[in-house]
Amino acid sequence: MNWVEKWLDATACPSLDPKRDKQVESLAHEIGRSMRHDGRFFHIDQAAAALGILDEDLPLVRDRLYELSLKYVLHRFTVTDKDRAGLGWVARKLQLTPEQARQVELRVGRKVFEEFLAFAIAGGFLDEEELGQLRSIAECLAVTTRQLVMGYLVESGDEFLHRIMEGMAEEGQISDTAWEKLMASVEVLGVSPAEFIAALRGHATAFARKIVDRARANGGLTRNQIPPMQSLVGKLMPAGPRASVTVPPAAAAKGSRPPATA
Repeated sequence: MNWVEKWLDATACPSLDPKRDKQVESLAHEIGRSMRHDGRFFHIDQAAAALGILDEDLPLVRDRLYELSLKYVLHRFTVTDKDRAGLGWVARKLQLTPEQARQVELRVGRKVFEEFLAFAIAGGFLDEEELGQLRSIAECLAVTTRQLVMGYLVESGDEFLHRIMEGMAEEGQISDTAWEKLMASVEVLGVSPAEFIAALRGHATAFARKIVDRARANGGLTRNQIPPMQSLVGKLMPAGPRASVTVPPAAAAKGSRPPATA
């Protein structure tokens, strides 16, 4: 699946500048070639010395090579016993502790799960095949779909809100029927509707403000941006008094609706 390859490619050392990131990637491939050639006689320190890898770069290169090994496995959305044994061998040869290997696995696996979830659920629900693939990714990581979903919502809730707003809005609104389908899909993943809403509610104001800020930078809000944002934020707010997000007059564009609150 091309989407999976794209998501996997986005996981590596995100904090590095592009030039150094490219160097780390190249060195990881070189170490990988040495590992395949030398087999059980491979030694990471000797391979690093032969390639002139600096001490400060070696941890990054080791992590990247383990990432690459894991990515190869995750393309199939599953990790067999044979795969797990192979990954264990690679980790030992790279002198990664079980904790270090686990950190890499969770970083890569969570990224794949989150991107797949956001893509698949953007239309408002998950079909059986999509649910099966999400469960498989969670099983690969030895965690639950609930843990992965809640982690994503807490850390990247505003991004998730953008995805579902763009995918679910019809005629400027998130319909009750579409929302109920979304809640049903979320519940199958182990997260109750109340937990889902509570996790996203904390991101609602920031989400709406980003739309306003973007509109201000672009010269105004178009009429197809305001209603779906308001509709989605409204779904997250408790009954009774609601926190408001005001659209500044300066952000209104020609053809926009009057300033409103959500």
